[in-house]
This record gives sequence, structure tokens and C-alpha cells, in this order.
Amino acid sequence: MALLLVLLVCVGGLVSDLRNRRELIYEAEIGKAKSHVDRTAIRIELDLKAGVPFDGFAFPESQPWLVDHWKRSILHQPNRLCAAIEDTDRRILAHSMDLGSLGADRPPKRSARNDYDEPWEDYGEGVFHVRGVGLTNGIDAIDIRVPLNVSGEIIGFYHTALPKAWLEEQVSVAQSSPIQRWVGILAAICVIVLISSLSLFRLGSHAAKLEKALESAETKRLADLSRLIVGMAHELRNPLNAVRLNLFTSEKLIRGDSSMPQEDAVAMLHESVKEVERVDELIGQLLGCARVESSEHPWIRVHQEIQSTLHFMQQVYSHHRIQVEYRCEEPRIEARIAAKYFRQILLNLLQNALQAMPDGGRLAIHSEYSVEQYTLNIHDSGDGIAAKDLEHIFEPFYSTRHEGTGLGLAVVKNLVESASGIVQCSRSPLLGGMMFSIGLPAKIGVATPTVDNRIPMKGSAIDEQQPVNLGR
Repeated sequence: MALLLVLLVCVGGLVSDLRNRRELIYEAEIGKAKSHVDRTAIRIELDLKAGVPFDGFAFPESQPWLVDHWKRSILHQPNRLCAAIEDTDRRILAHSMDLGSLGADRPPKRSARNDYDEPWEDYGEGVFHVRGVGLTNGIDAIDIRVPLNVSGEIIGFYHTALPKAWLEEQVSVAQSSPIQRWVGILAAICVIVLISSLSLFRLGSHAAKLEKALESAETKRLADLSRLIVGMAHELRNPLNAVRLNLFTSEKLIRGDSSMPQEDAVAMLHESVKEVERVDELIGQLLGCARVESSEHPWIRVHQEIQSTLHFMQQVYSHHRIQVEYRCEEPRIEARIAAKYFRQILLNLLQNALQAMPDGGRLAIHSEYSVEQYTLNIHDSGDGIAAKDLEHIFEPFYSTRHEGTGLGLAVVKNLVESASGIVQCSRSPLLGGMMFSIGLPAKIGVATPTVDNRIPMKGSAIDEQQPVNLGR
């Protein structure tokens, strides 16, 4: 519809422009011809006033100036068809075509011609559409006539004719430029409309894809929420059932309806406390899945946070016979994430690696920086994760261990993404187990006093004197 409207507007503008140019050309050429006729008529009137008889104009050779004028201005001129002098009875006394191609060396032929039709277009006084003027039968022309006055009396007329074919040719030449211009404008508009239509189509297709993607994401979110609720209910039911049974037994003991030994009763209470603590831990992990706004994240020195965390877990790794290597290429790296969230991410990943190596093993932690991107790679030498489980390990309540809650890695994913980062899991090319990679926005901070970026861990299999080279 838009293209059709544009076409109608362009066609209307073109027609109006062509019509205006046609009228301007006709008016200009007829105006010049009218001026020529007026000047010639004035000269004829002057001769008549000087005593030249009107019938004398039947012999043009007696008026040399008229013969010369017709030869120069009428004969062989493409913009003039003919000229003539006629009396009031419309008898032609003299006609330019009677002069021949070289001059009037023979008497003119007097003739009474009545070749004028009704007015064709009113371009002013004395303008008619004529056929067969003089010796030009079958040629259309615009005939311009003015009266010849002597002493206030009209005794005849002088007229000249413009060939209509010549006028149309001038119109055609003048109209070619606006036609080309309007065609160019129309082509440009069509191209713009076409490009706009294609763009709108692509935008519509893209919007449809986005809408479909949003619907898919919403469906996935609802599915994740459903799994979260089901998993939470399952994880809470067991400890709550245990606490409820223990409370029921405690009530019987208080009433004296049970003979349970005191040691068993104390153990039952301790068990209830452990179950409550388990519920509290589960709720804490669940809260870690809550979205954290990126505006809450400051810049932190990750090297210091990793050192602090490794020192905190030093005794744990020593107890489980795990060799640890930490390498930091640039200690000045600063990542944009809250320190408490980074430590929680690190603890969850280290705990996950520890659980993957119950009989001891090797752990490599590498910090790297490249083009405002900080990457933390954690390698372990455990058994790894089956390929079928890799795509689900970051889902809430999905765990490959029977005793696991399945929230640790979900919390890691949520905290990393809240800081505009990415987390990935794949086979470790270094130790053969799994490798967790964390990517965060980063920068190089201000230099600090030189520190050893290799963490010696007393009591473990790695120290300053006996470093373990894991970069095979």
C-alpha cells in the first residue's frame, strides 16, 4: 500500500510538472510570435497611412521590406509555418508561401481561402487552430492574427502560424528532463521503500525469533523453578521428618511413656540439631541462587583472595593428601566481583574438587589475564564427570553424588553470571580430571610490593623446596 501510494504521488507530480511545462512553452513561443506579428502589423499600418493602397499588398514585390522580412523570418524557419495578409472578407491578398524558395519574381496568386477552424485554445486575442493555411494543407498550426487599423477602421488582418509539430517537439525536449528527474526520484523512493520493507520484514522475523526465544527461556525458567521447588521439598522433607520423629519421641520421654536410655536420648537430640543445621545450610545454599545485581560488585585483588582461601583450606588438603599448585601470572589482576561472592565461588569449586579426589590427588589453580578478562582455571585429577552429566551439572539439585544437594555449582553459576562473567566445565588437559574455568571482567591494578605468587602449603605435598611441576 505504501509503495502504491508513493507511485500515485509520483505519477501525479509528474503529470502536473509536464502539464505546467507544456503551458509555459506554448505561452512563451506564442508570446514571441504575437510580438513579431504586432511589429509587422504596425509597419503595414504605417505604409497604409503613407498612402499605399491596401490592394497593393497583393503584389509583395511592390513592398520589398515585406518580401525581405518574410524571407528572413518566415520562410525556412522551423518555428514559423507561414504569414499572410487578408481583408475583412477573409480573402488572402498576400501569402508567404507564394514567394517560393528564392523570392517573389512572379505575380502572387490571389485566392480566397477559408481554412480557419473554430478556436482551439485561447492563448489571447486572435489565436486559432488552423488546418491547410496557405499551401500547407493537412498541417496543424497555431494561427495568430491581429487587425490592421486605418483611421480607426479595421480593413484587414495580418497573421502568422506556428507549426504545432515544432511546438510539440519543443515540449518533448523540455519535458525529458523532468521525466528523467521524476523517474530517478521514483526509483530512489522505490529502493527506499523496498529496503524499508525488507528491513521491517527482517525486524519482524527477528522479533518473532526473540519472542520465541523469550518464550523458550520463560519455559526453561519455569521448568528450573519447578525442579527447584521439587528438589527443595525433597531435600527438606527428610531432615524435617527426622526432627519430627525425634520430637515425638522426646515428648514421650518427658511424659514418662518411654524407657529410652539417657545416652540414646542425648544422641537423638544431637541428631535433631544436625538435621536442623543441614536445613539451615540448605537454605543458605538456596539463597545463593538468588540473582545478585552487578552494580553491587566492586573491584577486588583476586590474588590476595585466592591466597587467603588456600591458607584457610591448607589443613583440609593436607589431611586428604592432595597436592596443590597455585600459579598467578599477574598478581595485580583486579576482577569486578564482590569479595564475599568470589570467595564463595572459590570455596564451592575447591570443595567440589576435594570431593572428586577422596583418596588424594593433585589440584592446580591458574590465574590468567588477557584483554580486560580474568580467567581462573581449577584442574583436578579426579575421575571426572560423565559426558551425559556435563550439561546438567549447573542445574539446581542436580548432583552426581548420592549425598550431594546439587546446589553448589548452581550457586557458582549464578554468582559468576551476576558479575557479567562465564563459567565452564570440561575435561582437564593438565591432570586428566575436570577443569572449571571462571571468566570475569578484569583490569590491571596499581603495583604492590612483590610477593611470591606460588603458595607453599606446609603439611602438604607441595612447598618451596619441593615444588610440583604439573605443567606436563
